[in-house]
Amino acid sequence: MLGRADLQFRKCAPVFRPSSVVLVGASEQGGGGWSQRVFDNLAQSGSTTRLYLINPRREELWGRRCYPDFASLPEQVDLAITIIRAELIPETLEAGVAHGLKGAIIFASQFGEGGDAEGAKRAERLRSLSATYDLRICGPNCMGTLAIREGNLFYPSARVRGLPAGPVGVIFQSGGTFMYWLRQGAVRGLGFSYAASSGNELDLDLADYINFMVEDESTRVIACMVEGIRRPAAFMAAASKALAAGKPILIVKIGRSQRGAEQAHTHTGALAGDDVVFDATCRRYGIIRCHSLDDMIEQTLAFSAGRLPRGRRVAMACYSGGGKGLFLDYADENGIVMPQFSPETSALLATQLDVGLSPDNPLDTGAGPATMPQRFADICKNIVSDPGIDILALQAQLPEGDVDSVDASALRSLSDSTDKTLIAFGRLSQNVNEIGRTFQAEAGIPFLQGLPEVCRALNSLAFYGEAVRRGEPDPLPAGADPLAEEVLLQRLREIGVEIPRSAHGNTPEQASELAAEIGFPVALKIISPHASHKTEVGGVALRLPDRDAVRLAAHDMAQRLATIEPTAVVSGFLIQEMIDGLEVLVGFRDDPDYGPYVVFGLGGTLVEAIGDVAIRLLPITDSDVLSMIGQLRGRALFGSFRGKAQPDVLALRDAVCAASHFFLKHRASLSDLEINPLIVREEGKGVRAVDIRAVWK
Repeated sequence: MLGRADLQFRKCAPVFRPSSVVLVGASEQGGGGWSQRVFDNLAQSGSTTRLYLINPRREELWGRRCYPDFASLPEQVDLAITIIRAELIPETLEAGVAHGLKGAIIFASQFGEGGDAEGAKRAERLRSLSATYDLRICGPNCMGTLAIREGNLFYPSARVRGLPAGPVGVIFQSGGTFMYWLRQGAVRGLGFSYAASSGNELDLDLADYINFMVEDESTRVIACMVEGIRRPAAFMAAASKALAAGKPILIVKIGRSQRGAEQAHTHTGALAGDDVVFDATCRRYGIIRCHSLDDMIEQTLAFSAGRLPRGRRVAMACYSGGGKGLFLDYADENGIVMPQFSPETSALLATQLDVGLSPDNPLDTGAGPATMPQRFADICKNIVSDPGIDILALQAQLPEGDVDSVDASALRSLSDSTDKTLIAFGRLSQNVNEIGRTFQAEAGIPFLQGLPEVCRALNSLAFYGEAVRRGEPDPLPAGADPLAEEVLLQRLREIGVEIPRSAHGNTPEQASELAAEIGFPVALKIISPHASHKTEVGGVALRLPDRDAVRLAAHDMAQRLATIEPTAVVSGFLIQEMIDGLEVLVGFRDDPDYGPYVVFGLGGTLVEAIGDVAIRLLPITDSDVLSMIGQLRGRALFGSFRGKAQPDVLALRDAVCAASHFFLKHRASLSDLEINPLIVREEGKGVRAVDIRAVWK
């Protein structure tokens, strides 16, 4: 019986590893078009896949017999590569599945793109065909697939010939960009296992291809260019499986929208558009988001070496003072952790450096080791022996020609001396030829180009190492416990989310009397369905010192709201004890695609204007809360900032975790739950949920 993993692997096998393939629409018109290029690719790549041609108007082509249809083929074929007009494809594939066809690659477009009604009908016929006959389809509107080791170059261009085999699987939703990225990656020394241009993803999609590559033993890294995620739940399941297998996924994602902001009822919704929720998804599953296609080449090269750091502590060794200064600038921008060497390491390094050079991290060795590779390698060996260092970035240039040394043995001795992560870097980009690629392979160290890219790669390696050690995320609880609106505050109190002493007054006069019972000073807030954001209508007054101030403030609020909205109904006034401290926002929402998440950041009235927030998918842990604090631009406010008392961060951590578990438990009742502000008092005095807003399902 097939296991689930085997089934996932076999799902994509017809478009990557068929035993037999037929070119439907094989033709030499136009001096040899796409069909001839695919034919020539297979002929020259050494593919052992049995190849047939279908063209009812030809008996022979390129020295091969042409068949009129599927029925006349000498065997049932696994894969059809269709190089015919879109309107002919559904009928053609219907004939194919009647004769055992298992897969199809569809280059043609016009399957519903841009609202084309006829194309949409064709697409629906293909979906029905796929579902009924288990036909696996790559495309439509794609550029095919590549299985490099097998020589199955199902791509209509000669440019993919000669791509080297290696550990990188590639999935692009863009067909043309796909090929150019592969070629440039190969120039830099990347080797590939399988690659797919997935197109419209009518059947096989990103999640399916990721599953295939996770199950493939030869694939160790997966690089993707993505426009959209068609099945978020399936994508997250595939990403979780990749994380468990230790196979990093690197993504360039295009298309940043703000769907969530359009119908947001809370700050939480307004701050969390599609892209930021996707970013939180990547963080949860250890997916590396790359800034650009060039950046993805650098990072893929870094991960292809297969060495993950045990921590974030980076050392740098160079033989250029200017290079050291630039590295420090970029390292600071990227938050690179660069500890000082241990006393033992510093003492050893001092014996290896010229007089006047300091054994500090980052290390400038002086110009001498630039032309003495073994001396430089020996210095680096002492650095990586330091137990306080996890990653070493070392300056090195790939050779380009006869004037350069092509002896990589010194760097190989360094690589062989340690299992720690090593990255070689150049200060500038350079052309890389066969001499350089051979040197890089012999050294056993990836050579990255550009200091900003190097620093991003160092962070990505550390991030992914942490994700692997953390493991797969916990499953979501059912969240089906019902919750009534009238008991919301009581339930929050029961889980430890403290609320200020408060009372509800129906009139300004009653509000003033209740304020005296609570104790001055107090905060006053108007209650009205027309004042969901109270500060925007002047519905909040703070630090009111006595009864008269409360009564006057309540009268003013009601009159102001009536001026703005004459039909507004005032339900009364909320009086609360005055709480001082650091104001934060904690909001929870259930995204229809990626599931429940938390938005955390600096709160109060300017939250959307400042937008200093961090987002995580739920469930979260104590360490996630502390990580979100560290991600904020205003993180210094959570310490003893400019003489102010230390906020109670531990109480904040506990309250955020408790509220997150509460939302997960009751998300069948709640679509949004927001506390803004949650006031963090000084250390030892806890937090208070001053304003709680729920959006009920």
